[in-house]
Amino acid sequence: MTGSGGSGPSRPDYTGWLDQPLTPAAPPRPYPDGTVPPRRALTWRGSTHGKSWQWALGAAAAVSALWFVASLDTSGTDRATPAAPDLRGYHHVDNLCAITDTAPYLRAGFALAPTSAAGPKYPLHQTLLHPAVDTMTCTIRFSTPGALDRGDDSTVKVRAVVHKQTDPGPEFTARFQTWTQARLSEDDEITALSGLGDEAYLVQRKSAGGTRPTSVTLAVRHGWTTYEISWLRLSSVTATPTSRPPTTAEAIELLRGTADTTLRLLRA
Repeated sequence: MTGSGGSGPSRPDYTGWLDQPLTPAAPPRPYPDGTVPPRRALTWRGSTHGKSWQWALGAAAAVSALWFVASLDTSGTDRATPAAPDLRGYHHVDNLCAITDTAPYLRAGFALAPTSAAGPKYPLHQTLLHPAVDTMTCTIRFSTPGALDRGDDSTVKVRAVVHKQTDPGPEFTARFQTWTQARLSEDDEITALSGLGDEAYLVQRKSAGGTRPTSVTLAVRHGWTTYEISWLRLSSVTATPTSRPPTTAEAIELLRGTADTTLRLLRA
């Protein structure tokens, strides 16, 4: 059935559909022969206001995407640029004992301890290489002239570490500043030294009530390289008719001289 003037059914006006509620279109009327025309697909035509809204939405999405990509690029750049290692020329050597100066100890009256057939061959050395750190160690035993008991021997241990990926500074400082907090080392004496590397500490290990240190350690950090030299069992060195044990001050000077010489050779 048609309306007046022979016109067909009126079509709904979707102009400005973004600004008004939507109502479903009425089903099409059947033709006079009873057939039902196919439902016509609706084409939405937004108003000028609707197009402006779509453009604004697209622009906001584009800006957000650009900001996200830029932030990823910046954070990725930060992660890809770690601090350059502060090596200052330090490098590993195959034999740390070979550059550890023993002449001052020999002049002080000590001798390299003889090696027994069944025991380890002193001086002992070891070098471990890794992309993160290179670690070198050396162990030297000294005997006191005139001493008959090998139990009177003392040991000098040296350890050098070249850090190639991380700065050892904060941990190095914290280790010695908190040294006496441990129960087993609360009687030790820690002294900060100047004139060696970026920072250096002297550790005198003492037993409860003891006056003479049982061992002395000198630790140095220079850039990303750490170095330690320890004189162990220092209190076991006894006087003989031909020699006397070094005083604590003399032992410290011997260690300091060895540290200074060895650090220079590690940079050569």
